[in-house]
Amino acid sequence: MGLPRLQRCCFLFDLMTGNIIMGCLSAFLSLTMVIILIVEACTLEPYKKEAIEDDDLNAEAAVTGLYAMTIILMVMFFAKLCFDIFFIYGVITEKAPVIRAYFFMWVVFFLLSMFTFSLNAPHYNAGTICMEVFYISLNVYAILLSNSFYKELNSREEV
Repeated sequence: MGLPRLQRCCFLFDLMTGNIIMGCLSAFLSLTMVIILIVEACTLEPYKKEAIEDDDLNAEAAVTGLYAMTIILMVMFFAKLCFDIFFIYGVITEKAPVIRAYFFMWVVFFLLSMFTFSLNAPHYNAGTICMEVFYISLNVYAILLSNSFYKELNSREEV
């Protein structure tokens, strides 16, 4: 069974061009998420100071946990940015092992991102949540696209 196999990207581009476009878009969105999470982490500082001044240990612990999860997400998205650049190189040079490794990394990152984001979503602002939902939607499509391109490369090598 497995994942569905796409023939074209967005009904316009071949799989190679589509993977390059999705890789560039993913790299841009990864950079955007890193910047958003840096801003989100910086905006938590006044809440922490307020909790310390009020001597509220529960609020201080909640803000510290949210700050730690925001930093973890930021590091994950920065690593994803580096992998996105490596993926674009792999698609351009048509290296199937790079594309396959990126496919698995993308699935793992997708699951980690969904888990950590769902834990903290109630504490984020609407812009961050909308960006993450858009990013997750593109990730699902990119997973299908990269898997299809990998299968296409393997079928070319067998002939």
